[in-house]
Amino acid sequence: MHDRNISCLPVLEKEKLTGIVTKLDFLEPISQLEAAERKFTVQFGIKDIKVNPDEQNFMMQEFDSFTRKYSDVFRTGTLFTYIKTHGTNHKGIPLIHCRLQLRTAKGTFISSSEGWGVEPTYRVALDRLDRRILRSKELQHDPRYAKDYLRKIGLPQGEV
Repeated sequence: MHDRNISCLPVLEKEKLTGIVTKLDFLEPISQLEAAERKFTVQFGIKDIKVNPDEQNFMMQEFDSFTRKYSDVFRTGTLFTYIKTHGTNHKGIPLIHCRLQLRTAKGTFISSSEGWGVEPTYRVALDRLDRRILRSKELQHDPRYAKDYLRKIGLPQGEV
């Protein structure tokens, strides 16, 4: 169809028109194969600061670890990361504001943090995002995540 620039073909049964096949009919199953792969993506917005390759690698490794933890719950999603400076320095290290927004089919989760340096600030924001997800209704009845949440907030785990 592509080589001959044909957009649709008739479907005949016993020389009777029973339907029409279009290019879209072929593309839809192919797109479903891609959707079955399920992925998390990350988008960065950085303002007034240079993030070096080591810091980028650190953030991607932390994000990969985070997504492995929740991949069976959310299957797919996008993490929007916004990092900017407040213009204040402490011993040459800038004060950083980091805001995270995770959008999934099961909801949107938001966290933020401020701190000195990109790596510790990103780690705190990701940890806060983790806690918000653990507190969410999506995971409140799953014992595996409930134990992790109780451990993180410092309460005795007992039998969950």
